[in-house]
Amino acid sequence: MDLTSAQAADSSRPTKPDKVRRRAKPAASAMTPAVRRITGLVNALEGLIAFVWLVASYGVAEQLVAAQEAAPTGTVATRPLSWWGLDIPVTLNMSLLIVGAAAGAVGSVVQQGLAFAQYARYDRLRSGQVWWYVLFPVWAGLLGAVVVVAVNTGLISIGDETTSTAGVTVLVTMGALSGLFTNQALRRLRPILGGPGSTEPIEDQPPAGG
Repeated sequence: MDLTSAQAADSSRPTKPDKVRRRAKPAASAMTPAVRRITGLVNALEGLIAFVWLVASYGVAEQLVAAQEAAPTGTVATRPLSWWGLDIPVTLNMSLLIVGAAAGAVGSVVQQGLAFAQYARYDRLRSGQVWWYVLFPVWAGLLGAVVVVAVNTGLISIGDETTSTAGVTVLVTMGALSGLFTNQALRRLRPILGGPGSTEPIEDQPPAGG
């Protein structure tokens, strides 16, 4: 076979497509000083709202505990709750949902406040983390309400027939812990529920240590 025939044979062979190179993900942009200040103020405001919400809901739960103890047998005590012009009758069981959500929000504010301070210290705050700091108390509040209902149903059993002020304190503690460790709780529930990935920010974590 001469040189011309060999070149023609090589040109007729199918060529393998070049491997597609993966594009490197662009680095996440850092938070601007203005966004950093706004995010910090939002976190502080969320902490204040969560604390006031917890104090108010805990007071309602204690009042309903006393009212349920004084109520005749078979009667469910209620307390009207005014909200945006609406008077909603709240029972003791309903108040536990509210106080659990408030406690979960308080726990989450503690966690995200520490995370914000740590990220800011090492200058690793990223613009993609803003919504995590804004919405994290909402997730933790809902999780706190679910945890309080589950613990109350399985262990403490505060309700229309059984009342206990100490039990309310235990439930508040459980709700706050669920908010403080929301990520760990969701990791345990994810294989069962088939939910999304971690709720933590996907950006670089701040270095461990002091």
